[in-house]
Amino acid sequence: MPLLSVILALVAVGITMWLINGYITVPKNIQTVLNIVLGLIVVGIGLWLINTYIPMAGAIKAILNIVAVLATCVGVLQAFGLWSRVVGLWNDLISGRFHTDHNHVSTP
Repeated sequence: MPLLSVILALVAVGITMWLINGYITVPKNIQTVLNIVLGLIVVGIGLWLINTYIPMAGAIKAILNIVAVLATCVGVLQAFGLWSRVVGLWNDLISGRFHTDHNHVSTP
């Protein structure tokens, strides 16, 4: 019975994405947010299916979940156009250019 519910949910998400991207006039920024939300629903259902119905060791399942969540976070950041800023901040942090002056004393 849960598989039937999952199949119906995925069909509903697919039809909604098809309508939003093809037939319903939606502002571009709202369309992006709706696509991300629907994509997160699909990723969540996929992870639930894998965790519920595929037998595997707990450590492997944990690694799979971490990789899926990290990949989803990267995808969401890319969709909102923030990934390049995160990478730039990381590069600045690693190269030492992101430096705060801890010796500076502010005077009132």
